[in-house]
Amino acid sequence: MLTAAVLLAVVPAGIILVLGLVARVVAAQRVNAPIVQYTPPRGSTVFRDALLVDADRRAPSAALIDLAVKRKVRLIAGAPGTREPIGVELVDGAVLTVDETALLEMLFGPEHTGTRLRRFSADRRALAGRLKTLLLNTEHALARDGLIAERRVTWPGTTLTVLAYLGMLVEGLFLVFALIGGELSALIATLIALAATIATIFITPAWWRRYLPAATPIREHLAGLRRYLEVAEADRLRALQSPSGAELRSDAAVPPSYADAGETSASLARFHLNERLLPYAVLFGLEREWIAKLKLEAETLSHTNLDTLGDLVEVTADIAIAIDAVGSVVELTSAVGDLVDGAGSVVEGVGGIFETFGS
Repeated sequence: MLTAAVLLAVVPAGIILVLGLVARVVAAQRVNAPIVQYTPPRGSTVFRDALLVDADRRAPSAALIDLAVKRKVRLIAGAPGTREPIGVELVDGAVLTVDETALLEMLFGPEHTGTRLRRFSADRRALAGRLKTLLLNTEHALARDGLIAERRVTWPGTTLTVLAYLGMLVEGLFLVFALIGGELSALIATLIALAATIATIFITPAWWRRYLPAATPIREHLAGLRRYLEVAEADRLRALQSPSGAELRSDAAVPPSYADAGETSASLARFHLNERLLPYAVLFGLEREWIAKLKLEAETLSHTNLDTLGDLVEVTADIAIAIDAVGSVVELTSAVGDLVDGAGSVVEGVGGIFETFGS
């Protein structure tokens, strides 16, 4: 009985488990970061980059936070602990790109309740469908640009899942025979095989995108950006003091009125550089650490001798409050209320957005 259990249950279960692990490694398609990067890839968007790092679930929230960081929308949380929907307000004079407009349309849909808050459970299901459509559209666009294959790789996941369920049937029979015959060793071996089979189902990815060679430079850039987000503060400062880092620091948007503020100007430049990376910290699951860092920088800036910092340090606080209000960044886009303008009026659809804020 033990020999049969090993040959017909343990060995097959071990084989499909190993194949599941191999499929998971292949699906990751990991790339190395030759150098640390300090800015997002040029000409890309947070949403597109999310698909290139397999961060689909975080893409909508990261893109919404990107709009907040760019001062195009404001996130308004309800009272602490109430878990009310998050208000989203378009900033007066904001100019939206086609992709940004598409995101807002997908988040809020063409129908509105006439108030900032939406409370119907059907909204979550409708939102999930719209966001899935946006993800698929973005995936098709990446395929047209030659960055990913047109079709996802599905056969390994399907094959191994079918084999795993067939294996569970066989293992179930062995469990019954082992219990009836009192074969303890066969019972233990079958339970081990069953555990390996169940692990295969969870480990094996159902599908994955196949990234094409053209996507490699972008994915390497994103891997380098992740390294920058993860490194210690001392390493980050050394990177910013390097020739390439100094060049990138000048790319940060510092108001002209602060140009002669000495060290404060440098601090503002660094703050803007790091704030611009917050959406990417969301993609990599580092938003809590990065928000804490930005809060410290904002607190330092608030003690300067400048007359006012305006909204330079308010956006981070609004984003942090919004994330805390809904519990996690993944839930952020599921907890949004209606899209309103600066006067509190509900904006109706894409046409309304362009009519009010376009140029």
